[in-house]
This record gives sequence, structure tokens and C-alpha cells, in this order.
Amino acid sequence: MAKDKQKEELITISVIGKPKGEVALELFKAIRERGGEVEDCRIAQLGDRLTANLLVSGNWSTLGRLETALPGIAEKLEIQVRFERCEPRTYSPDFRPYGAEVIAPQEANLLVSILEFWKAQGVGVVEISTQKYASTYTGAEMCNVQMVLHVPVNQHPQALRESFMDLCDDLNADGMLDPIKT
Repeated sequence: MAKDKQKEELITISVIGKPKGEVALELFKAIRERGGEVEDCRIAQLGDRLTANLLVSGNWSTLGRLETALPGIAEKLEIQVRFERCEPRTYSPDFRPYGAEVIAPQEANLLVSILEFWKAQGVGVVEISTQKYASTYTGAEMCNVQMVLHVPVNQHPQALRESFMDLCDDLNADGMLDPIKT
């Protein structure tokens, strides 16, 4: 029998802690034992900390059991947990998904400049990932920025791409802007 998504509720869970043991496995097992299902998940190590963001679904009873159990799970795994009930993501046919990448010399104002550019263009940034690294060939401090964007359908793609390339030139950066084909 198919799950009745109408009665499913959602909770978002954020976790931070030292990456010892199998934190991800233990979290997933605890969610599953209470009848929840992980709908979406991002796990990464930032510095010496493990971070996780999860979207979990279940009926009201399932999520209630999970909310009650999370403080004990956090104590057992020696992590910090924050959780909150939420609604499903809303989608809009007024936007197209695009991916952008910028590779530039590391400088303090880089991310602010990029985000101000997208804001001025009326483009929404829905995901962002950055990595700072030293170039293998020169040792120069570099930054790689990857983004998922919501571009308004009335925005002319070539004009946006040209403006983005001008920004990259101003930042001494290489950039790429392409539609996401999903």
C-alpha cells in the first residue's frame, strides 16, 4: 500500500558535533526506529565538526516520538541538535534552475560581491557551497563557490550570462552559469 503523503508531516533537524563514531548511521537508525523517513539530507565536515541537516517525514505520532527522543540521542552521540516542524518546499514555475560556479583568488569580500550581484539581478540563491584551497601549482589562496539559483523565467539567459561574466572579470575570477537539467 502506498504511503498517504497527505498525512505526512515534516521536521527539519540540524546537527553539529565532533565526528566520532558513526554519527550519521546512528541518527538514521534512530529516525528509522521511530518510523520516520529521511527525505533530504546534507552532511559535511566543517573544520573539526560534523554538520548535518536532515528533512524527516512521518505522521504526527512518529515525529512526536522523534522530537521526544532527540535530546537523549544528542546526549548519547555527544552532538548538538536543533529541530523544528516545517512545511514542504514550495515550487514555482516562474523560475528556472541554474548552476553557477566561481573560481577566484580568495578575498574577504568575494561571497558578498557574488550574492549582491544575484540579488540585484532578481535571482534567488537556494544552495551555496564554498571551499578555500591553496593552488597546487602556485600556492595562491583560491576559493571555489558553487551555487544553485532560481532565475526568473522572464530573465534573458544570454544577458544574465554576460552580466555574470562581467562580474567574474571584475573579481579576477573564472565563472560558469548553466541551466540545471533535471
